[in-house]
Amino acid sequence: MRLRADPASAELQRQLHDWLVQDELHDLAWQRLQQMAGLFRVAPLADAAQTIPLLQRAEADLSRRRMLKLLGLTAGSATLLAATTAPAWRADFATATGETRRLSLAGDVEVLLNTGSALDVHGQQLLLRGGEALVEGAQWQLRCAHADCLGQHARMSVRERDGRSEIRVEQGEVLVRAAAGQRQLQAGEGLAVSATRMSALGPGALDPFAWARGLLVVRDIRLADFLAEAGRYRHGWLGCDPTVADLRLSGVFRLAEPELMLRNITHLLPVALVERTRWWVRVVPVA
Repeated sequence: MRLRADPASAELQRQLHDWLVQDELHDLAWQRLQQMAGLFRVAPLADAAQTIPLLQRAEADLSRRRMLKLLGLTAGSATLLAATTAPAWRADFATATGETRRLSLAGDVEVLLNTGSALDVHGQQLLLRGGEALVEGAQWQLRCAHADCLGQHARMSVRERDGRSEIRVEQGEVLVRAAAGQRQLQAGEGLAVSATRMSALGPGALDPFAWARGLLVVRDIRLADFLAEAGRYRHGWLGCDPTVADLRLSGVFRLAEPELMLRNITHLLPVALVERTRWWVRVVPVA
């Protein structure tokens, strides 16, 4: 809005340039905003005289929050800030819906974040704030909601779901320590950890590592469960009629093409898609 109001301002152009070179994600965000310019022309924004004061107040509020963080918050203030700020915004690294992100960390540790996930990094100590992550390296430590995981030449996935942390080891050994005890997991083993218990995870209908290859691989899964999983990778509401919820399907689907993934269901099962908008899709029985 400031650039629209004063496009010839050298100071604004300098500020924009400085912001763009700070992070490659800034440049990506600016490119996306430029692509949206057509939308702004169709539905013009309010006059700059009205919107710039709003931006200035928002900037002042952001500066105040940053200052509080730098000064150190009391427990009460931290709780208030946590309640009013999205977790992903406070994390060191985060992914949006349908996005994955690979991180190369100190000590040759590699982390891949799945859709809608957030992670903090302190050296070789990792904190999964939410979502799902795949971590691999010679030695690392990851804390999730209900456990501490210590890996030795290991590759492991952790997913927060339904009030528990689901931990699965693909390679190596991982020591899992929680309030309910501790377990040493070997390759091929899994563990579900809650605040009060641990329980072994056997093979399920969903391949827990396929997402790292950009795939959703399922075997004899309920349609309702499939849609719940597929819905993690797309915006909007995705559901089904109760009469088809228990239909079963198997297959390999590309996560990068969520709309095609839904269309493929109609070739595998006697169902059809009802789309009110691209953000509201319901799977129903074939008439």
